[in-house]
Amino acid sequence: MPRVSDKPFGDALRALMNDHELTYRELAQRTRQLDGRGMTHAHINMLANGHDRPSTRAMELIADACGVEPSYFAEYRLALAMRELDPDEVGFEQALENLNARLGSRRRADARARPAQRPQARPRPSG
Repeated sequence: MPRVSDKPFGDALRALMNDHELTYRELAQRTRQLDGRGMTHAHINMLANGHDRPSTRAMELIADACGVEPSYFAEYRLALAMRELDPDEVGFEQALENLNARLGSRRRADARARPAQRPQARPRPSG
């Protein structure tokens, strides 16, 4: 099983449930065992079929119940990124610092992915 999924949440959830051979009711029971409250099978069904958006709590519970990290879900990774870039959450200076760090790492990754370009000869003017 991959460490992360880039599929929409519902698709990733159904694939995870399929891998663990879980029904909605079984997954709901596992989430209840984790924190006493858990989730209902109806809510899990709504999430799996795209009728509701998952909260970070729901993604954390489902991931824990299935034995994966919450970052398995693309929406969870996106929520974390949005939170660390939100000035209201982390302050303006920190949000800007986080943005610059993300942009810097992306530029470095892009540079590593590009093959080194050989210098091109410049045409000389004739005449």
